[in-house]
Amino acid sequence: MAQSIKENATRANAVPAGVAAGIVFAVMVVQAILRTVVGVFSAITLSGGRGSFYPGDVFAPVGQLFAEFGTNILPVTIGVFAAFWLIVPLTADLRVARVALRSLVAAGVASLLALVFTSVYSGWGVVFGGGDFFYGLFGTVQSVLYTFIGVTPLVLLAGFLAWFWVSKGRPRASAL
Repeated sequence: MAQSIKENATRANAVPAGVAAGIVFAVMVVQAILRTVVGVFSAITLSGGRGSFYPGDVFAPVGQLFAEFGTNILPVTIGVFAAFWLIVPLTADLRVARVALRSLVAAGVASLLALVFTSVYSGWGVVFGGGDFFYGLFGTVQSVLYTFIGVTPLVLLAGFLAWFWVSKGRPRASAL
């Protein structure tokens, strides 16, 4: 029988949720930084080929890094933590199929939270930037679908790693 959110909100459930969210956060930050570095080098190469240097073009990937952190990395990490802590906790007694299913639920929750953050960001841009509302709406939905596709394997991996860690317990001290 499924437990309520209040029953799931324990320290024992928070630890594996934090481990899984930490793995997701670390991987996504490294990926975003690498994409930014590649983007800056690409912009430098292109600006050098044009014979002119435009700092706005060269450093645009850095601005995109901050936007990605706020609309993707942070909400996905919070969503993974909240899902594994409050909705579908990772416990030692689970079987492999249940861990996979709970990880898929966590990826879905993370993507929905990213939808909220991205919607606010896009809405802000439409209201203050004068963009097209429907273009922003469809772009938001598309980016969240891409987020779900992109983070699902990572959340599955993080869920299994956190479950392995919980189910194996702490390593025993060696005899040495």
